[in-house]
Formats: sequence, structure tokens, C-alpha cells
Amino acid sequence: MASGIVNAVFLQDQKLRQLAELIRLQEVRNMYHINFASLGDQLEYLRMANDNMASVNTLLDECNAVVAHHGSHPVRGPVARRILAYAEHCLNNALQLVRNYTLRRSYLDKMLDHHHQLFEALDGLDVSTQAAADDLVETIQEFDDMVMSYMRLSLNSFASAEFSRYLRNVGIGFDELVRSHQTKLGLSGSFEDLEEDQKLEVYASIIEASGRLTVLTRSDGPPPSISYRKKKPAYGSAAMHLMDIGQIIWDVYSSDHPITTATREALVFAAEAGGAALGKLVGAAVATQLTGQAATTLFVTAMGLVGGFVGGFILGALAGFLFDLIFTSGGQRPLPTDGFILYVAPMPNGNDIAKQIAYT
Repeated sequence: MASGIVNAVFLQDQKLRQLAELIRLQEVRNMYHINFASLGDQLEYLRMANDNMASVNTLLDECNAVVAHHGSHPVRGPVARRILAYAEHCLNNALQLVRNYTLRRSYLDKMLDHHHQLFEALDGLDVSTQAAADDLVETIQEFDDMVMSYMRLSLNSFASAEFSRYLRNVGIGFDELVRSHQTKLGLSGSFEDLEEDQKLEVYASIIEASGRLTVLTRSDGPPPSISYRKKKPAYGSAAMHLMDIGQIIWDVYSSDHPITTATREALVFAAEAGGAALGKLVGAAVATQLTGQAATTLFVTAMGLVGGFVGGFILGALAGFLFDLIFTSGGQRPLPTDGFILYVAPMPNGNDIAKQIAYT
């Protein structure tokens, strides 16, 4: 493994529950510094933080129940244990990589739907032969390889630093970058109309061009895939995987753009009196001398949702909706700049907390 690579920390069951609780405590603490438009708004955002933690516990409980129910079955038992291990990896990504808890709500919703479809597939499995079970295990293994690769790619921005610098220097727009790789792959039409696995292929092409795949290099064989290979999207997996890869793509695109505390403070000020519409936040950010592609609605929105402005994130009940508008369309859909309220606040770093839990 190349020097300087940040290794991933994958927690299991009880430590994942501990991580979820510690993150929630910090999120709730940070919420008391937000001047919400109403008590109802404050309760809605508090409920979201609580629901996020509850979803972690619920999915782990459900997976453990499936293992307990099928564990002794010669065909279903190994599949059930495979689902549990995969769920733990997915939850690590949700808690460690998605710092914006309003965006994490959308990620967890997609994850829960995905795993409930896996539970149904397990219950309906043809156990008369081993073939159906082997196929399901192979499918889950491919999904799992993708999720673990996303974790490692997310933690190693340095590997694509030169590419990110090039993108900023030439001033290419995010939508232009996506369109160029779509064309390179011979995929016609608008990005939004592509199949989900095709969208992942386009984003994977950008990540490969960026050089970041070097962190997945192995001495014992080819690196794992970050898009569907043997299997097609199934069991609701693509919606969750698109959120994973969307965050990596945004980091590849944006990481060389200098973001200062002045921008974060301007956003906090703009939203301090009961929140603000997206258009107001964009205007406040651009006024801090953002230039080039950074001075666009898409950049400010995606940065605020995914990467944060020096630790300050744009929070909103519609965070997942905005994320999907950007990354399911390759940055080509216009974003609504009014009509709903957003807030700005710091969010805890789940990866740092996970390391503390793992090594204590």
C-alpha cells in the first residue's frame, strides 16, 4: 500500500451504536446555537437527529434478528451473516462520511429501503439448490466491495490533488466535467436520463482520471470495482451508492478551491435570523470574493451540503432533495433558490470519533 494512505476504520455492532449516539449528542449540542424560525422547526431538526440514531439501532437490530432466525439454516444462514456484515459497512459510511446530518437522513432512508429489499430476497430464496443463495451472496459481496472502496476513496483526497488543481485552473464547470466523461464513454442523451449504473460508470470514469483509484491498489490482484461489474443494480442499491460516489466526485472536483473562514462566517450571519433561502446564502458566500466556478449556485450548494465551508454545513429538511438534483443530473438541473429555509452550523467529524472509539 502506498505511503500516506489513510486507512479506513470499520466499526461493528455495539461500537457503531456508540458512534451514532456520540454523533447525535454533538449534533444536538450544536443545534442550540441555531436561531430557528420557530419552535416547530427546532423540534423537526431535533427529531431528525434522533431518528438518525434510531435508524442505526433499528437496522442493526433487524440484521441481528435475521441472523438469529436463519443462522442455523444451511442455505439462508450464510446469506444472513453476509447481509449483517454489509449493513455494518454501510452504516460506517453513513456515520463517518456524511457529516451533514440532514443529508444523512436521506442516505439512511435509502439504506433502509435497500436492506429491507435484501431481507425480502432472503425470505423468498429458493433453498432447493445452493445456486440461488450463491448468486445472492455474490451480489451482496459486490455491493460490499463498492461500499468499502467508497470509504477508502473518501478518506484520501490527496490522491487526486493534482487533478483537482487542474480543474480549478482551467475553470471547468461540474456539469462540463460530467458531460465530457459521459461522451468519452459513448453514452448519448442527457445525464439525467441515463440508467443508474451508467451514471455510476460516468462518475467512476472521473475518479479513475483523477488518480484517486491508486489508494485501492492491491499487491494480490486488481483493485475492487467502484461501479457495478458482474451484477446490475438490484434491491434498491443504486440510490445509496450514488450518494456515496457523489460525495467522492464532489471532493475530487472542489478540493482545490480555497475556502476561508470568512465565507463560513458570512453564511452563518446570513442564516442567523431564523434561517435563509438558498439564494440568500449563495449571495452571501459569493460576496466573500469567491471567484470562477466557486461563485455559482451549484458550487455553494454542493459544498455546503457535502464538504462544508471550513466545518460549517448548510442544513435543511430538503438537503437530500438538493443533493439528488445535483448528482442525479450531473449538475445540469437548476436549483431552487427560494421557497424553503436552510440553516448553517458546524457538524461533528464522525471519522475522528470512530477512530477514538476503535482505539480505546
